[in-house]
Amino acid sequence: MLTEFEKIIGADVFAANLAMLKEIGPDARTHRISVVIAAMLRYALSQAPRKSKKNSLSAALVALDDGPLYADEGSVEYRKVAALIDELCSKAGMRNRRLTSKGMSYSIAQNAIAEYCAWHNMPWEGY
Repeated sequence: MLTEFEKIIGADVFAANLAMLKEIGPDARTHRISVVIAAMLRYALSQAPRKSKKNSLSAALVALDDGPLYADEGSVEYRKVAALIDELCSKAGMRNRRLTSKGMSYSIAQNAIAEYCAWHNMPWEGY
């Protein structure tokens, strides 16, 4: 998954993103690092071809951007992007899976995908 991501965004941008995650990620709060990762995914979307091979990372990014129904944890697109985030976290020395103080499981991937999908949501504009 990382190789495909690197091909989409380019080797230099990938190296810079990974260096940044290694520096700020391991002790970052989930709600903050999730936005950083969502921004990285948004950049990848801007670089990805709109017509991609089926089941590719590019196709998953486009689908998650185009249709909120794909943001369901059971969708192939969601699982593909979550796997990428898990690999990014691992490579950067972060734990994707985390526990709340009450022992409930959650993940950076789950939060980052939610941020990615809600990137353009501004509820205050509807007032």
